[in-house]
Amino acid sequence: MNCFGEIIEGERREELLSSDGETGLVDTFLEAGVMCLRGKPVTPDEFLRIATKLGEPQSQLLRAHRLENIPQVSIISSHHRDVLGDGGRSILGRYWHTDDSYFSVPSSITLLHANSVPGFGKGDTLFADMRAAWESLDISDSNNIRNLKAVHKYQSRRNVSAVPKRSKEEEAETPEVTHPLVRTHPDTGRQALYLNPNRIDHIVGLSLSDGDKLLDNLIKASTISDFVYHHHWAVGDIVIWDNRCTMHRVNYDFGEMPREMMRILLKGTIPY
Repeated sequence: MNCFGEIIEGERREELLSSDGETGLVDTFLEAGVMCLRGKPVTPDEFLRIATKLGEPQSQLLRAHRLENIPQVSIISSHHRDVLGDGGRSILGRYWHTDDSYFSVPSSITLLHANSVPGFGKGDTLFADMRAAWESLDISDSNNIRNLKAVHKYQSRRNVSAVPKRSKEEEAETPEVTHPLVRTHPDTGRQALYLNPNRIDHIVGLSLSDGDKLLDNLIKASTISDFVYHHHWAVGDIVIWDNRCTMHRVNYDFGEMPREMMRILLKGTIPY
């Protein structure tokens, strides 16, 4: 059953979040790739406890976004400024990407809790199923890219959105890394395209023009409507997605209206 983007609420939500429902939560999530637990808002401490059912939380790169007393929880706000850069407004995630691919060990799972939303149908998040995108490719195309690798950078030459300036400490933690263009999920064994349009700099072994053409074609093929779930946020939603087999982006259609989320990243493994 395809449950990509499944919304779970009521008794089923409580069952999955109960102390004896941990296995059910993991199994349901791995099948879905993206799912939403819909219900009343939770506190940062409660959010952290929910996250630990799926893995080990980690502190995100940018110190300015970390919650002061709980560094594993960060705040993603429409009011953020690039405090180390030009001080301008910083809207994160406006273009397709997958979290943390500029690390040698990227985050496995992201959890996002809606503290405030600009209104139903505003500031939505779109998710692309990279398993389905990979499985839809022709055999000849699959064979041509199966063993290719890509260089990922915090600030790549293909960046289509501005990224906040890093501190010297943050720069030292994020040298360029190389990942496979197709990765295998360590828990399910399924393969998926591993793309990050905002962080991939180039394809190893291809000219820049050939690599760019390939990347553009794969991104276009991966984000057709057949593979995309469009999430309409409600306050209290906890959306959980698998960075190992999805991409996502926020729909920036809310102007100056407030939009604030709590975010937790879970530790992952080296892509292969």
